[in-house]
Amino acid sequence: MFTSLMVFHIVISILLIVLVLLQFGKGAEAGLLSGGGDASFTGAQQGNILTKLTTVLAVLFLGNSILLAKIQSTKSSSSILDGDAPIAAPLNNDAPIEAMENKEEAADAKTETK
Repeated sequence: MFTSLMVFHIVISILLIVLVLLQFGKGAEAGLLSGGGDASFTGAQQGNILTKLTTVLAVLFLGNSILLAKIQSTKSSSSILDGDAPIAAPLNNDAPIEAMENKEEAADAKTETK
């Protein structure tokens, strides 16, 4: 099921890209489909149909993305970072009290030797 949903997602993605590229923006004199003598669509109908198809494909794309994410999250229960220790060193105020006392004793010893 996951593989078929991925193939469906790829097909939706390609169709969505093609539909967005076929549309023309405001002020554009001619879109990709407006030339070539195709009399089945007028300018307003063409934009209407392409806009509706783009909206439907965008909703399918988003819904399929959410479904794929949901399936993938239930498939794996652990993360690759679960066993790793944090790399960052603690900040000064987060350091253990013993380490702070040792630093203070070392600083006192340095000032006494000078």
